[in-house]
Amino acid sequence: MLRALLLAVLACALIALLPSAASAAGKNCSDFANQAAAQAWLHAYAGDPDGLDGDADGRACEALPCPCADAGGPPAASPPPPPPPAAPPTSAKVLETRARVTSVIDGDTLKVRFANGVKTTVRLIGIDTPETKRPGTPVQCGGAAATTRMKRLAFRNGRGRSVTIRTDPTQDLTDRYGRLLAYVGVSGTDFGRTMVSSGWATTYVYRVRFQRVNAYRSAEKSARSARRGVHRRCAGNFHRTA
Repeated sequence: MLRALLLAVLACALIALLPSAASAAGKNCSDFANQAAAQAWLHAYAGDPDGLDGDADGRACEALPCPCADAGGPPAASPPPPPPPAAPPTSAKVLETRARVTSVIDGDTLKVRFANGVKTTVRLIGIDTPETKRPGTPVQCGGAAATTRMKRLAFRNGRGRSVTIRTDPTQDLTDRYGRLLAYVGVSGTDFGRTMVSSGWATTYVYRVRFQRVNAYRSAEKSARSARRGVHRRCAGNFHRTA
């Protein structure tokens, strides 16, 4: 459909560029408000003296908007408008459960195991930390320190802590890599906000503001003022190569 429309537009453009021979009425496609009107003119002047049917398929000025008419029939109905783009899938409601941390990948991503034994990777909502393991990206300034800070939050005495996993109804349930998007915390401590407050993470909004964004931004403002973490070590640049 798109290819046919592009070809029709191109054909009309080429016709407009060709030197027009004088005709009985001297019409061209730009003189008509829609294709049906051009088609009626073509029927009225046999032999197409105005060159309105450039590809000789019996239809005049095919690039013009509808209402449209077939070569020998009445005007056709205008095509229906395209459907609106689908909204990104969200978690629809808050999902909250307990899990145990099994490993830390970097400052904003960790792995957990639920009580039923199922394991998954969790990408913390609302934060972004310097990269350490992203393919094709060199280790960034503060990345190793951010990972260390997350490990201090997620482990006690060498064992992963039992944490609360909570989704946000304003956000997707998973990201494009299949990772669960959630807040992670324990005993009233929000790991994401703590990472931002300590200066090893920056507040990150993807498409839609998450529910805790104001608290995270307040924590980031405090970390910046106190020059904590990346704000001191890397001059506030969270993605500068180490």
